[in-house]
Amino acid sequence: MTPYPETLRPLLEHLDHSPAEPACFALDPFRLLPVDDDPLQALLDGCGDLLFMAAPELPDPLPEEFAVAALLSLRTVPDRDDAHPLHDMNVIVVRYERADLRVLFAPLDIRRGYGKVYLTGAGAGSRDYLTLKADTLLQRAGVIFYDDLIDTGLLDAYSAEKVYVGKRKGRHHADQDAINRQLYLAAAKQQIVVRLKGGDPLVFGRGGEELAYLCERQIDVEVVPGVSSMLSAAASAAIPLTQRGVSGGVTLQSAHNVLAGGTPRTLVYFMCASRLKELQSIVLHEGIEREMPVALIRKAGFYDESVTMTTVGVMHTVELDSPLLAIIGRTAALGRQRSKILHTGDDPYRCMLSGKIVPLGDITTGGNLLGAVDLSLFSGIVFTGAGKVEALLAAFGPLPSHLVLYAEGAESAEELRNWGYASRVMEV
Repeated sequence: MTPYPETLRPLLEHLDHSPAEPACFALDPFRLLPVDDDPLQALLDGCGDLLFMAAPELPDPLPEEFAVAALLSLRTVPDRDDAHPLHDMNVIVVRYERADLRVLFAPLDIRRGYGKVYLTGAGAGSRDYLTLKADTLLQRAGVIFYDDLIDTGLLDAYSAEKVYVGKRKGRHHADQDAINRQLYLAAAKQQIVVRLKGGDPLVFGRGGEELAYLCERQIDVEVVPGVSSMLSAAASAAIPLTQRGVSGGVTLQSAHNVLAGGTPRTLVYFMCASRLKELQSIVLHEGIEREMPVALIRKAGFYDESVTMTTVGVMHTVELDSPLLAIIGRTAALGRQRSKILHTGDDPYRCMLSGKIVPLGDITTGGNLLGAVDLSLFSGIVFTGAGKVEALLAAFGPLPSHLVLYAEGAESAEELRNWGYASRVMEV
């Protein structure tokens, strides 16, 4: 059995004695204290160091001030379809800045045995539309679940297990619930799972349903965009989708939805950093309610991108620099922000840590200075050698207290401990 730190003993004893109906507790640091009011507010108020609570009670999305330090399972029977996906699990929640507690409780976290799922766009048509990132992930995948409408010949280049889950009208090889379950079970085996879809996974690809299913089960998911058929069709026909003085926007619709009576639209506006007040007036005039969710995405696709959630009623009060894109609609409320982890090694995509893995090399190419990287954007750093520790400490000095310091290998871990970071070092 894992030799848990002494601070875990009260929690483990509680699990041993009352596994069926855990109460909500704070650990401070050796006493279990019952919390009667809002447990998250109690944690913010400093009533304890952590919360131990039933997983189904966890807010979704979890406010950014908090982090799930561990998911705990007492499961003795298979997951039931008619119950909350985490109905018999518990979570340990800590304040985000307490990297030391995230490290302390990591040995209990069953998610350390999970893999990752990449919802990946294969592009529309020719295999030449596959992105470099998609190719990199396919090379590292343990299993690939692929659809119709892709050039299946491209799969011959990859050694992963291939599972066909295509769906065409009247010919469903697998229904969506079965596909969701297959993705979950594959990720639970600590595999790199690529869900390969034609075009882009979030444009009429049901990628949002798979994303929601997996996130509910605490599976880490990253979406890798692909060239949509909208773009490849327009390019093939040399049709500009927008052109100054001719067309100022594009509408994406499914004929199935239109013929069936339609569903509410998602609106996307480009280049809106200095036009949020005017944009708000326009959408209100068109009948969009003030409570409609809005996602404001700055520097989309870059390592330092940011997502600000707001509503139509107050979007004009947000001050963000360009480039800025606004997504307005009910789907905006479905978004889930993932933590970012800076990776100092040469093969970051084999890293199974939960979060968006950002290769350090991608940031520093083109003459960008290492010391100019904003470490507040990241929840942790992966060190792949003692030399990487020395290089980053020389560039940044003391590392911010919210960062978990992941060490690949004993030498990296020992170097970090020698610099006084022992409480935040997690060997991976």
